Amino acid sequence: MSVQYPITYWYGIRKEFLSRERLIEAKECGFNVIECSYDTATNLKVLRWCQELGLKANVQDPRMYTVLAGAEGWEQVMGAIIADYRDCPAVNRFFIRDEPIDADIPNLARVVNYLHAHDPKHGEYINQLPLPAFLPYERYRDDIIRSYIRQAHPTILSYDHYNLMRREVEALTDLPAARLSAENIARNHWEDKVYDAYDRPSFYDNLEMIRDEAAAAGIPWMIIILLVEHWHYRWPTEGEVRWEAFTALTYGSVGLSYFTYWTPGIGHEEPWSYHNGIILSDGTRGEKYEIVKAINAELQTLYAGLLNPIPGEAEGPGALKSEAVFHVGPEEDQMTKPFTGYGKVTSLEGGRFIAGFFAGGRMMITNKDHDHAATLTIKADGRLLHLNKQTSEWEACDGTYTFAPGDGELFAVL
Repeated sequence: MSVQYPITYWYGIRKEFLSRERLIEAKECGFNVIECSYDTATNLKVLRWCQELGLKANVQDPRMYTVLAGAEGWEQVMGAIIADYRDCPAVNRFFIRDEPIDADIPNLARVVNYLHAHDPKHGEYINQLPLPAFLPYERYRDDIIRSYIRQAHPTILSYDHYNLMRREVEALTDLPAARLSAENIARNHWEDKVYDAYDRPSFYDNLEMIRDEAAAAGIPWMIIILLVEHWHYRWPTEGEVRWEAFTALTYGSVGLSYFTYWTPGIGHEEPWSYHNGIILSDGTRGEKYEIVKAINAELQTLYAGLLNPIPGEAEGPGALKSEAVFHVGPEEDQMTKPFTGYGKVTSLEGGRFIAGFFAGGRMMITNKDHDHAATLTIKADGRLLHLNKQTSEWEACDGTYTFAPGDGELFAVL
């Protein structure tokens, strides 16, 4: 099956660097949906390149601000946007708004419902706020997520939740040092400061809630993951990026977005200055380019394994069908479910893991320890197979597997 896992990003190629070769560079890094957020004429040029290169694009047209304002004649403006892009095969979705609050939802519903009525071929893209510590769970669920679904009838539910934090401490105790770049330390004169790395709570609670609400509404969902160092967020290690990406797939996310591709450091004051995206502010490749390239390739291999037949099967599931998610080992987030058995899998023991069960007896497992390797013992009533991410071949598994820090692996029980 040639269907790909949709992988995109925020903060795309800056206009002064824009070229067909830069799109090829993004594609070679494993991105198949690019951010297209320029003036209308430039957007159309980029979309032609995307069509030639086999890419899709989420389009952010500057006229959308007029539409959102709701001034007289907004329908004609929205109609013009739709008409300009109607014949562009590379259009994936129209970007409308990022992180709205509950008061914004009726206005967004107006725009989304117009788009659905006049251009059902292209969906909307609105990214929701994460579950915040200061807002009661029920209000976030009811007044933001459910209200948005009920009023706007979205075709996808997207949100972000960055939990890889840093904080200043007098000395390191139980937690490791937060990873910060030399550039960030020097810019802020932090040479004598000490920061530990902690993971903000409610990350898994947010995943559980978004997954449940999307399933109840019968729509797919996706998540944006942290990559760039900024504000109180630390610079993620490779293990932390792997944990974010593979956790998303383990929970059944139908796509993935990275924050950020290009580093938007120029023009941003502290503490919102950005450091070390996939592409640096000057256009050179950062450390994360090769790391993300490898992760994206592995995601495509895992996605194919979740959809396609295993040798000996007449047919595979054909689509991403998440059935259940469980946790192995201790977990403080309240909505997670401990594993006690599912399908043919009777026991999962060792370390801290997430186990996502999919159609066709597939089981995606991610190591929750993004700093250390961990070994898991799997007991099942059937033949246990493991998908080799490097060769794309299914191999027999004896029930014991050691995961790299934050890594995800796919198994099947036949």
